Amino acid sequence: MEYRVDDQELETSVFLSFVNKIWPGNYDVDKTRAALAKTLNITAYDGQVLVGCLRILTDGYYFGTITENDEAEK
Repeated sequence: MEYRVDDQELETSVFLSFVNKIWPGNYDVDKTRAALAKTLNITAYDGQVLVGCLRILTDGYYFGTITENDEAEK
């Protein structure tokens, strides 16, 4: 298992494939790319396969929160 803190190399297509296993939906690739760029992404890979991703919204000083998708966009 490999863990990456602030995974700057997280590919949008890999993230979307992972997300669709949990919250199936019709996600916009460009909006997803922009969203990933605005969060601190902590990822877990089993070999080349993304098996976990924690996204943290932060102001960089006082505040941080873990993001969650309650309902996939249909």
